[in-house]
Amino acid sequence: MRYYIRVFVSALFLCCLYSFSYKSTKLPDPPTTLAYYQFYHIKDTTQRWKVWSEDFILAFNSDKSIYTSQTRVKQDSTIAEKLREAEKNNNGLVNMGLILPTTEDDIYVEKGKLAVVKNYDQQSYLIKDASEKINWIVGKETKQLLGYTAQMATGMVKGRKYTVWFTTDIPASFGPWKLLGLPGLILEAHDDHYFIKFTCTKVVNNGNFQNIKSLDIPINAITTSTAEYERMKKASTQGLGINNFVGTEVAVDKITAADGGEIKTAPKKKFTINYPLELTQ
Repeated sequence: MRYYIRVFVSALFLCCLYSFSYKSTKLPDPPTTLAYYQFYHIKDTTQRWKVWSEDFILAFNSDKSIYTSQTRVKQDSTIAEKLREAEKNNNGLVNMGLILPTTEDDIYVEKGKLAVVKNYDQQSYLIKDASEKINWIVGKETKQLLGYTAQMATGMVKGRKYTVWFTTDIPASFGPWKLLGLPGLILEAHDDHYFIKFTCTKVVNNGNFQNIKSLDIPINAITTSTAEYERMKKASTQGLGINNFVGTEVAVDKITAADGGEIKTAPKKKFTINYPLELTQ
């Protein structure tokens, strides 16, 4: 879907820059390694051909990590550039192009403790995660992934059983999403039904880390609970008349042809999330 939005460019431009300004601020704890992941999730098991896919980055050093949506970072950067050009050319009509729904959560880990930062409406909200320690069972099976020797392990995470492959060639106890606590980087993971899968596509030990210059939680983040955050977001979207439009589908039940005749279409099956990423808080 393409959006043509007439905006007050200067104000929106400043807001857009503010929304990810913490990533462009030089803070003391930079990453030393980046791992890139592809994420796949079948959210509605009655429509298994509809697969949510998104690219993520895990940035880490020996003590801390952040897991964030690369798709969102790229999209924010593209939008900022379009607004910058519009302001430069004094153009009030901005073609925003295709806007994809993306994951708003950034997951921070320090000393085995998780914290989730949700980014919404130019503000960061910090939610401490009460995740219990994962009781991994390490198996003897091994395989090669990205040139690394990976070993299998299984464990329960957020109510689901996961099989993961980690490598001690990269002695970092991090992984995608909330998978962590093994003596090596997790390169691949899937739940027992293969409806959720994380696949590492590349590991970079040096390079251009300009999108993520710090592994520290944003100092301007407001501490809250999941329930309070969801209540605030719901009130905000209802107040704007959005009604959670982003990420939903539009069911078309009538099309009028050029000659005025009506074209019948089959009713579209409603998309329902019956296989959430997390079963437990």
